[in-house]
Amino acid sequence: MKAAIAAKAEVVGKVEMAAKAKQKAAMAPKAKQEAAQRWTTLGHEREVITPCLQIPSETFDADGLLPRILSFLNEKKIKYRVSRFSPSCDEREIELELSRLGMGLLEGVPVEVSGERVVLAIIPAALAIDPRDLSTLFAPGEVRILNSSEISQRFLLKHSTNTIPPLGGLFGLETFVSPLIEQRHTIGFIVDSRSTLITLEASPFHRILCNASAIPIPTRSKYRARPFSTISKYQTIATPGRKELKRCILGVSLESSEFYPAKLIAITNWIRRHYADCDVMVGDGVHRITLLLDSGETLVEETEALERSKWLARDWTYSNLSSFNPMDFSCRFNFVFMAEIQKTNDYITYYNQLLAFFRDDREFQHSVEAFASAFLSRKPSRQVPSKNNIDLSCRYLLEELAVIGCLAQSSPCAFVYPGSLTLMKEIAGGLHPSAPACLQQVDYVELRLKRRSFLNQSNSPNG
Repeated sequence: MKAAIAAKAEVVGKVEMAAKAKQKAAMAPKAKQEAAQRWTTLGHEREVITPCLQIPSETFDADGLLPRILSFLNEKKIKYRVSRFSPSCDEREIELELSRLGMGLLEGVPVEVSGERVVLAIIPAALAIDPRDLSTLFAPGEVRILNSSEISQRFLLKHSTNTIPPLGGLFGLETFVSPLIEQRHTIGFIVDSRSTLITLEASPFHRILCNASAIPIPTRSKYRARPFSTISKYQTIATPGRKELKRCILGVSLESSEFYPAKLIAITNWIRRHYADCDVMVGDGVHRITLLLDSGETLVEETEALERSKWLARDWTYSNLSSFNPMDFSCRFNFVFMAEIQKTNDYITYYNQLLAFFRDDREFQHSVEAFASAFLSRKPSRQVPSKNNIDLSCRYLLEELAVIGCLAQSSPCAFVYPGSLTLMKEIAGGLHPSAPACLQQVDYVELRLKRRSFLNQSNSPNG
C-alpha cells in the first residue's frame, strides 16, 4: 500500500514539475523583458536599460511613418536598430539618451527653393540652418524653411514637427548633406514625435545617400550664449566687468542638459571668441556625490559611484569631441578629469585649506551651506532632511573649489559655467579674503543660454 502511494506521489510530482517548467518557459520572455527594465550591474558600470527597448517592427502602428522607413531600409538591405522610449520616460531621460550620439544625431530640414521645389538639408540635430546664409547657395533663388503644418501635410505625418527623418530617397527629395556628419561612426534619427530612435552605422547610411550633394550647409548654434550676473533671485543683467584674459576653465557637470550638444556648441563658440586656451574640467570626481545623493534607498558604495562617474565622463567626452572641433586652432581645448586632479598633492593641500576655512569662517560656511541647500532642492529625491545629504553637498562644493584652485594656480584665468555658482562669484568679488589666493584671481563668468528662432527668417539680417 505504501509503495503504491509513493509511486503515485512520484508521478504527481513529476507532472507538477513538468507543469512548472512549462509555465516558467512561457514566462521567460516576459521575465527577460522585465529584467531589462531594472537596474543592471555590469562590473563597475550601472546602466538603466529602460529608456531603450528594441521592439519588433510589426508591433508599431501601420499608419505611422516608421513602417515606411523600415520598408525603405529593408529594401536597401541596411542593418539598423529600432529603439523605443517607454511612456514612463520623461524628457530629461530621453535627452540624456540622445545626447550620447553627439553630432551623430541627425535631422532632415525641408527647404523650399524659389517657391517651386522642396529639397532636403541633412544636418546634425544639435545645429540649426541659417536661412540668411543658405540663400547664397541657391542664388538668385529665394529659400524658405517649411513650417510644421506644411511638413505634416506634405509628408502625411501624424505628428507636428519642424523636421523629418534624414532620408531624402524615401520622400523623393533632392538631398544636400552637411560635411559635419562625415566624422561620425554611428548616426541616428528620431521618428514619430521623439518616441522612437533608429540608429545605424555611418557607412551604410552614406550608401543610401549616394546621389546626395555634400555642401557646406550654413548652420548656427540653436542657442545664444551671453554672460550675465545675478543681482537678485528674479533678475539678471549682462556682466559689464569681464576681465580680458587669455585662458579659461569650463566646468562640466555630467548628466546635465546644459552640456548636451545643442547648448554645448553655443558655449564652445562663445569661448572661442574670447579665449585662446580652455581647460575643460569634466566633473567625474564630484559626480560620484550626485550619484550617492540620487541613489535613494538603493545603497551604492562610493567606489562604485566613482567608477560609474568615470565611465560617464569618458562617454560624454567621446560623444562630444566634435563640438570642441580639435582642427579649430582659434582656441585650444584641453580635457582634464577631476578624478585625476584629486589624486595630486596640490589638490589635497587646497582641499585641506578650504576645509579649515569652512570650519573657522562663519560667513564662508553660510555661503557653502546655502549652495548645499540649493543643490539639494533641484530634485525632490534629495530634499529629505538629512545631515548626511547636507554634508555631502558641502563636500561637493569644497572638492570642486579645490580642483579649480589646482587649475588656476599657474596663471590668472576665468571660470566659465552655464549656471549659477554664487560662491565663485563671491570669492571673485573679494567677499572671502581668506580663501586660497589662486581662487581669488579667478574671474567668474556665468553664461545664460537663450534659444534662437530661425524658422522663416529667409533673408532677415537679424536671423
